[in-house]
Amino acid sequence: MKRITALLHAHRMSDIVHALEALGERRISIVHSTGLLRASSAREQDYSVQLGERVTQEIQLDVFCEADRVEDIVALLRQHGRTGPHNSGWIFVSAVEQGIPIADPAG
Repeated sequence: MKRITALLHAHRMSDIVHALEALGERRISIVHSTGLLRASSAREQDYSVQLGERVTQEIQLDVFCEADRVEDIVALLRQHGRTGPHNSGWIFVSAVEQGIPIADPAG
């Protein structure tokens, strides 16, 4: 099993989630975050007093999938996450030792 973590611009999430659902992927986690991605527009930016610089509203998307699905999901994220010619985010792939469903043990 693999964990694909992507740091993406928030305004791309609707297209990405719909595309993941179309592939049958449902083991996803979405966390709103603040980071240093290059902003697509001024509306995406805030000033962080703690960091002393402009920050961008981002999404950390985690997709948990079987190893043979990684290439398709990474291609999807690159296609739908792109915001222009500059770097639009990052994708990281790591191994997951085990995934255990939270369910009734009897059924």
